[in-house]
Amino acid sequence: MRETGKQRSQRIQIDYYRRRGGLHRFRTLCIAVGGIAAVLYACYVVAGSANKSHLSTGPVAMAHASFENDCKLCHQDFTPISSDASSLEVKPIGVSATKSIQHIETACQKCHQVGNHYRETMLPQATLVDQNCAGCHVDHQGRDHNLVRVANERCVSCHANLSSVCAAAPTVRSNVVAFTKAEHGDFASLQGPDPGVVKFDHAQHLRPGQVDAGQRGEMTLAMLDESLRERYRVDGQDDSAAVQLDCASCHQLAGNPSGENTMASDGELGRYMAPVSFEQHCSACHSLNSGAATADTMPIPHAVPWAKVDLLLAATIDGVRATGQARPPRGDKRAVAVPGDGLGKPASGQPASSIVDVRLARERVQSQCLKCHDEASTTDEAIRAAIGKQTATMIPPRWLRHGIYDHAAHQRIDCKYCHEAAYLSDAAAKPASDQDVVMIAGIDSCTGCHRDSELPTPASLTSPETESLLGGQLTWASDRCTLCHRYHPPAAAKVDP
Repeated sequence: MRETGKQRSQRIQIDYYRRRGGLHRFRTLCIAVGGIAAVLYACYVVAGSANKSHLSTGPVAMAHASFENDCKLCHQDFTPISSDASSLEVKPIGVSATKSIQHIETACQKCHQVGNHYRETMLPQATLVDQNCAGCHVDHQGRDHNLVRVANERCVSCHANLSSVCAAAPTVRSNVVAFTKAEHGDFASLQGPDPGVVKFDHAQHLRPGQVDAGQRGEMTLAMLDESLRERYRVDGQDDSAAVQLDCASCHQLAGNPSGENTMASDGELGRYMAPVSFEQHCSACHSLNSGAATADTMPIPHAVPWAKVDLLLAATIDGVRATGQARPPRGDKRAVAVPGDGLGKPASGQPASSIVDVRLARERVQSQCLKCHDEASTTDEAIRAAIGKQTATMIPPRWLRHGIYDHAAHQRIDCKYCHEAAYLSDAAAKPASDQDVVMIAGIDSCTGCHRDSELPTPASLTSPETESLLGGQLTWASDRCTLCHRYHPPAAAKVDP
């Protein structure tokens, strides 16, 4: 017999909603716990309203402490400041990755006006990552937190595969994951020829008297101007002693206040070596002169247009003749007269010609210039371009253009450790001139000390010879990327490609 609808309806318990089960009890418990939590949080907010520390994830770094209580300087509703802000999109509540990143960069650039990191070469998503300051600089980690101490992992996140973030093929090594020769590669700036165009023999100048062993003609202190002798005198030397130069005779620590190199624009002592100057470092032994016979003859200034040189030569020649300081004639055996030789009479016996004498004097000066420079560098056009800083410097201020090397931090180390090529003693092994060789050691000279802290000291640093060169310098140092590289160039600077 089939069950009727009336019979089925009688099975339904109409008062079921009056009966309380486990679900009702759980709901009541949740309401009670939520209410208690709300009351407790309200008390917490009221009790902590004086310093509002309960609303912060932690104290800000010392650099930002002055506006720690003014949160709106950095924070804005629905614009998260975090390392993953470039990928946070919750459009229903108004959270936009593009809006967040623009806010972060604008807020930081109010105080920190720095340049971007090759942003014009990046893909769109990588550009957002570059704009996200909070990706590398995480605040609210305490007063002593160093905001610029960026973990290597942040750099490697892009540099392990640069091809994935660059719009075109990278112009530098595309896979750098650690500071070793295998995983970093040698320094790119050392792979080409020396960019300098000045002929200079370091090994020759480091020898006593600047001559080879057993050779005559050494430069002595007595040959220098009396006012310059103390600069080059070594303790215990008299004026007959040979001049002994060392690296510090020409290279002194300096900062970089001009910001010429975009990867090292700060002025901290040791970032750069001061430029080598002819007047300060060369003229004591290599004074440019016209050949006129007088100790009081005015030296020719370095790197000035030839028209000014000619005027000074003419004045010098006429001056030594007019004052009777010229040397007496030496007869007719000399084929070409030396400017200033004799009292107005050249060796040929013909009347003196100031024009001829100036030409001869200029040839003498030019021959002195060519000891260090090529002919192209001594033309009027090249000299004027150098004076106006319209051309590259003949001695680059920095060879490692993509990184920072701090000489001051390494001052205990003997120069020979990194510049061994400058100390060659075998004349047969020397190149034709120093500009044929970059006299800077590669990455192998760095990775021995700059390594993972868990790795042992390499055997190459424990030999007596190397220990002597290190001069007591510690044989472990950080291998952090930011030790040598700066992410941001100055805002208005051009970055080396």
